Amino acid sequence: MLISVIVPVYNTRQYLSACLDSILNQTYKNIEVVLVDDGSTDGSLEICMDYAKTDSRIIVVQQEHGGLVEARKSGVKTSKGEYCIFVDSDDWIAEDLLETVLTLTDRGSVDIVNYNMRSVGNGCSDWTYTVPEGIYEHVELEDIYKKMMFDFENECPGIIQSLCTKFMRRELLWSSIESEDPRITMGEDAAVVYKAMLMAKKIAVTHKVFYFYRIHEKSMCRKKENDMVIKVYHFQQYMQGVFSEYSKSYELDRQLKRYIVPFIRKGISDLFSLEIHSLYRIPFCILADCINRRIVLYGAGVVGKSYYRQLTSIQDMRLAAWVDRKLGGQKIYDYEIDFPEALKDIDFDRIIIAVKNQEIAAVIKKNLEKDFGEDRVMCIDAETDWREWELDIY
Repeated sequence: MLISVIVPVYNTRQYLSACLDSILNQTYKNIEVVLVDDGSTDGSLEICMDYAKTDSRIIVVQQEHGGLVEARKSGVKTSKGEYCIFVDSDDWIAEDLLETVLTLTDRGSVDIVNYNMRSVGNGCSDWTYTVPEGIYEHVELEDIYKKMMFDFENECPGIIQSLCTKFMRRELLWSSIESEDPRITMGEDAAVVYKAMLMAKKIAVTHKVFYFYRIHEKSMCRKKENDMVIKVYHFQQYMQGVFSEYSKSYELDRQLKRYIVPFIRKGISDLFSLEIHSLYRIPFCILADCINRRIVLYGAGVVGKSYYRQLTSIQDMRLAAWVDRKLGGQKIYDYEIDFPEALKDIDFDRIIIAVKNQEIAAVIKKNLEKDFGEDRVMCIDAETDWREWELDIY
């Protein structure tokens, strides 16, 4: 089976060879590599042409600079493979990516295979799927649709939005990308991915990491963008049109509104140098009880971060520990998170449970009360507690 690997190229001379080598050295060999040079001015095109001379699987497409969306469309138009993947020209892929994901297509019956991505820069971190691994079809697809763009329980997309983490049937990819609004320069990937997910009849998900996203000074996540609000508007309008055809039970509009919140925050930050945090308010009676006490904060997710900012603003309160079962060993706000098992060796007065899901919080509370006593464990209903926005000027 022929697989098309599409690489939009624009002024990434420094990283391009490493990217191309990772593609050409795949353990699966029946590939074509479509390099779309989007008007590079730094010598990237020359590197593409040199590689094409040494490997007949490479096709070079040249065009005037039109942006990522147009470069991707050109790549898909040119491709002839049954399945396609995208690789950004400053990133790289694992050598067994194609061989492995091809086996996950269930003999070619799966339309999209989702795999994972690792950010590599100052340290490494893996992206997150909250949708369990497996193959989904028929009514099972609804489990994906209800949280693919935003999983409210976990406060993140259920399906990674990057197009570079998708092995997709070419016909489906073209149907999803052909009509994408060229004005979309924020959310280009999401606009294609979530439309394709809704059109697919069979989807596979694996949490294994096969793609490596290089963070550097020119990475999109590092750029300041003073026109972010306009970009968000174009993206939202386009996605509302896509979602209008599907069942309201999936809450796609609600997912969309929550999905764009980080981009709105970034736009405000870039334009006005203001930072907005979500705030889960700790009741005054609990804050008052924290004064002159040694407090353990249990939970380092979005609720835990909000509680941390409030607790550390109290002058006469000492944070004895911050614990989280998933995030133990990591640093948040320059504070090192412990695993819950460390509590047996920590001297403290109160534990505040900072977990949004109240079923999970109730289990944690019961276990902690068993070990440390009911009077030392405090649990706040973060799901129904008043939620506000907190504005920091920096």
